[in-house]
Amino acid sequence: NSKAAPELVNSKTSVLWDMDTCPVPEGSDARRVRPSIESALKNLGYLGPVTISAMGNLEKTPAQVLQGLSSTGIAVTNYVSRTVRGRMLYGIRNFKTLNPPPATIM
Repeated sequence: NSKAAPELVNSKTSVLWDMDTCPVPEGSDARRVRPSIESALKNLGYLGPVTISAMGNLEKTPAQVLQGLSSTGIAVTNYVSRTVRGRMLYGIRNFKTLNPPPATIM
């Protein structure tokens, strides 16, 4: 992992998370996800505001996981698996349009 380029240190960062391929591990505290992501970003030198969007087919995700994520400000959206990547691409294009450089998408 490389450090943030100087022009990106204070830029907005958007994290798009596919929960179908990367679910919260069973037994983990979902409320720790956001602080863990933000800590990792800070360690890489990204100090600007962070938005996190979790998406996927969430019908089998336990309610306490969804509540834990949303309680920390993570936007949680249910999509059927085949549309998740399309929604992520839409999210990337939308973020890029609304946030001209410097900005970061992860």
